[in-house]
Amino acid sequence: MPDEVLENGLPILSVVIPTRNEAGNIEPLVRRLGSALEDLGGGWELVFVDDSDDTTPGTVEHLAGETDQRITLLHRGPGQRDGGLGGAVKLGFSKASGRVIAVMDADLQHPPEIVPALVSPVLSGQCDLAVGNRYGFLGGRDGLAGPLRHVIAISCRFLAHRLVPTSRAISDPMSGLFALERSVVDRAQLRPEGYKILLEIVARGDWHSASNVPYRFDERYSGQSKARFREGLVFLRHLWHLWLVGRSAEEPSAKASALGPAEDGPN
Repeated sequence: MPDEVLENGLPILSVVIPTRNEAGNIEPLVRRLGSALEDLGGGWELVFVDDSDDTTPGTVEHLAGETDQRITLLHRGPGQRDGGLGGAVKLGFSKASGRVIAVMDADLQHPPEIVPALVSPVLSGQCDLAVGNRYGFLGGRDGLAGPLRHVIAISCRFLAHRLVPTSRAISDPMSGLFALERSVVDRAQLRPEGYKILLEIVARGDWHSASNVPYRFDERYSGQSKARFREGLVFLRHLWHLWLVGRSAEEPSAKASALGPAEDGPN
């Protein structure tokens, strides 16, 4: 199906990209994503949800107006940034038009070239949730800065698998790179806090099968990481809340046990 043929007049794929002070990354991100999605049938759109205080929104607006009308900007000013990055993604879900929605960061640590492989199992009906996986022999975490970040990432992954049983079907439950059928989140009561909205979706979303898609987590292209000690505390609080939700559920581990282990190589 040629790219200009849309499903019910709407693009089949929406890519939601939360941004905060990423002005130097926007142009190469849009260029590389456009090339990666060039052969995607059904059409696509990019939805930027921006919490920036720099020139990022102006850069996105310029590209949307001058380069590609498939780009949409939603800017949240100070005082409107509820839920942090997770809240931005949730807003992006509400504005996305596609049947399939992908989420990725703007710093190019998620290589745009992986997006077709990420969305493919969802578009084909193989699963309703596909998650980028930095673990296993085909994945890579080179973009994590320093040994401490590696230890923290592995520790958070362990905690997530222990405290949120449904996350055990996901090799990388801390990933910010994933794709899903919009039905997964359409009726979900999402209450995101901070950066790790995937865990919120895994715990509260209406999904039934998952695919783990290996990729190499690259170094940041431009700008500075937003990871701070405070974000770590927000994550731990959020994880605690999700654990309490799981304990109060009638069968908190049913979904994870039904799915079984990931099939993307040894972890």
